[in-house]
Formats: sequence, structure tokens, C-alpha cells
Amino acid sequence: MENKNFKTLIILAIILVLIGISYFILNKIIDKPQDNLEYLKDYDVNEYIATYISDEKMAKIYFNEFIYYINNNLQLSYEKLNDEYKNIKFPTYDSYLVYINNLNISNNMKKYYKKEIDGYIIFGVYDYNDNFYAFKTKGVKQYSVYLDDSTVEIW
Repeated sequence: MENKNFKTLIILAIILVLIGISYFILNKIIDKPQDNLEYLKDYDVNEYIATYISDEKMAKIYFNEFIYYINNNLQLSYEKLNDEYKNIKFPTYDSYLVYINNLNISNNMKKYYKKEIDGYIIFGVYDYNDNFYAFKTKGVKQYSVYLDDSTVEIW
């Protein structure tokens, strides 16, 4: 009986030591939230900080949003097409569906270019399957899409 109590005490001591070591390690590994608060500031109402976004990042934002619409809401992707372009290339929603379903779309941008013409910024984007998308922007997140540059004049 005495031997059994001794073994139980040893096991209990080992468990307590392991708990202590684990607590020490976790406190060193996990950042405490109060240690990372230096970025917080008492901002005034409607105060903002301007952030620079590169042309490549903007092209990716437009591209990724449009691809998201194609994958999740085709009607919305159809509505994003430039009206003149849409009326000529895809007069009906069904013609657009047929075109999109036959397109081998990549979800990743391969390359882009930017042109500024008549107050518009145009981002031409190619995906990894060499599909072309042109985003004619009037302002941030205000854009229309062209899926080729030959149906109507973009520039």
C-alpha cells in the first residue's frame, strides 16, 4: 500500500511539473494583447489615414472581384459589363452564359497594364489562361468590364 501511495505522489509531482512548464512556455509563445496596443490611437470622428495602393494591387482587386462574381453570382458579373459592349457582344444574358461556360477561366492574374485616357483609368488584365479583362474605372470600385478589346473601342 505504501509503494502505491509513493507511485501516486511521483505521478502527481510529474503532472504538476509538466503543467508548470506548459504554462511558462505558453506565456512566452503567445503574445499578450496588451503588449501589442501601440498601434491604437484615439482617432477623432471621421478621421482616416490615406493608404497607397499600387496599380498592380488595384488591378488584382478589380480582377478578383469580377472572378468572384463569375464564380458566385453570374448575373452580377453580367451587370458589371460595359453597357455598350454588353449590348453588342452579349445582347441576352443567355448568350453571356454560353460564353462564360465555354471560357477556361483562371482565378489568378498573370499580368496587367494600366492606361489613363479621357479621365478614365483602364486596367487590362490577363489571367493564366490568357483570357483578357479590361476594367474601365471612373473611381475606386466604380468600373465596367470588357472581355475583349475588339468588340467596341475601349480607349
